[in-house]
Amino acid sequence: MVHLGAELQLSAHTVAAYRRDLARLLRNRDTLPDRVELIAHLRALRQRCAPASVARAIAAVRGFFRFLYAEAQIDEDPTEGLLGARMEQKLPAVLGRRTVEQLLGAFSGDEPLGLRNRALLHVLYASGARVSEAVGLTSNSYLREHAFLRVLGKGDKERLVPLSPLACELLERYAAEVRPRLAQRAGERSDALFLSRSGRSLDRMRVYRIVREAAARSGLVVACSPHTLRHSFATHLVSGGADLRVVQELLGHASLSTTQIYTHVDQERLRRVHERFHPRA
Repeated sequence: MVHLGAELQLSAHTVAAYRRDLARLLRNRDTLPDRVELIAHLRALRQRCAPASVARAIAAVRGFFRFLYAEAQIDEDPTEGLLGARMEQKLPAVLGRRTVEQLLGAFSGDEPLGLRNRALLHVLYASGARVSEAVGLTSNSYLREHAFLRVLGKGDKERLVPLSPLACELLERYAAEVRPRLAQRAGERSDALFLSRSGRSLDRMRVYRIVREAAARSGLVVACSPHTLRHSFATHLVSGGADLRVVQELLGHASLSTTQIYTHVDQERLRRVHERFHPRA
């Protein structure tokens, strides 16, 4: 539920409704339902609930399993292709390149937490890391001599992701000037790369807040989250001509079909440009 409010920025009313929908799905269960059980659950809902309530429940279930899959809590999403074409064709939010530049420049100056935030934002966009992967980075994750980041993804699978020169510069400054000072404030030593004001590992919620604060400072009106930066990273690679299998490897996707959503995003952008400027569109 924290994910719904913090990252997706849904209203308290919607979050409460989704909580009820998921509680109904998971009531008296010790394990997650499989695909067959999900189909039976949705069939029962359609028999006794209004269409609007069923649509909301479908959104809650789909979002729940998509979140678990993204966070490597399950090996596959049992709702994939199950809940209707309209749901499956929903495209991820993507920021334009100029908007990303605004976001990355939101924190300026040499104030310690501002430098940490700049380094974090650049790492998120340069690597396409999931928020769970970003908070899981350690002081040994950055391979300075190669300008690569060692990311631990789903199923404890490790991947190497190159970082941009500016991301490397900011990360090195943070590691040399800020992290040691933050680490001294904690009662127990943390090996996490990105530390909080108190010297402990940054948690997911704080990373969400940092991205949202950067958006507010930049004057952006669109909803931004760490996952928005991940989507933007992938979309900008695909639109720039990157091979889809390379993008798959950089994102840590087990299946190429998951990565192919970004070709749809780029096609949707091309369609909008065509409709706007072509005289016979």
